[in-house]
Amino acid sequence: MSVNGPSSRAAGRTPPALAPRSGMNDGASFDVRRSAMFAALRLTVRGGLAGVWVRGRLPAGPVVWAATHHSWWDPFIAGALINGAGRRMILLADVANVRRYQFARHIGVVGTDEPRTALAAVRAGAVLVVYPERRLLPPAPPGPLAPGAAWFAARASAGLCSVTVRVLMRGRQYPEAYVVLNEIDTAGPLPGITERLGEQLREDLHDVDRLSAHAEPGQPLPGFTRVVRGRRSWDERVDAARELLPWPRH
Repeated sequence: MSVNGPSSRAAGRTPPALAPRSGMNDGASFDVRRSAMFAALRLTVRGGLAGVWVRGRLPAGPVVWAATHHSWWDPFIAGALINGAGRRMILLADVANVRRYQFARHIGVVGTDEPRTALAAVRAGAVLVVYPERRLLPPAPPGPLAPGAAWFAARASAGLCSVTVRVLMRGRQYPEAYVVLNEIDTAGPLPGITERLGEQLREDLHDVDRLSAHAEPGQPLPGFTRVVRGRRSWDERVDAARELLPWPRH
């Protein structure tokens, strides 16, 4: 899933509806399916991760969520956090992925060939999720950024938030996700905005990696708050059972 800015050909098209193109026009049915898919998304996150810890705050109002993309979990984490905060999510994805996973339109996924749809949604107050690195990369410093995130923020008069995501295997059975949010100054030309975004992402990734290298593995990284509770490790479940059951303690 990525964003590389809208193409001139796409910009001239009539924006498609956010609802799937299967002929379903009943709004109530769409809401039910949307709610069910977000519930499944939350269960996936809670069942596959030890939790999601966050530092920082997502700005109020229309905002572009410009995130690193170094893990399979990234769009699931975005959906869990944004929907969990009561915000509407729109996620810009590769056209091939949208065609392959048509059902994802129920939770707000649109293609990179639908810039007007994405702009209309963020202008209406949605959180637009984009991945400026344009593709899934190994967990390293951010790759070169496309200008799409800055472009959408400028065209929609929206805020721009850098979102650093690191999914780490530490002292628990399941991975821990750490998310750092920082608002980016959107004044000035687009190249300068993109440069500031890249600098913030690099700084925050370096900080998370530094904390992970020095923190006690069995404890969450300092300075983060757990926002999504995940799955407990085997030893944590055993310890909890020992407190409830009359087993010998020695």
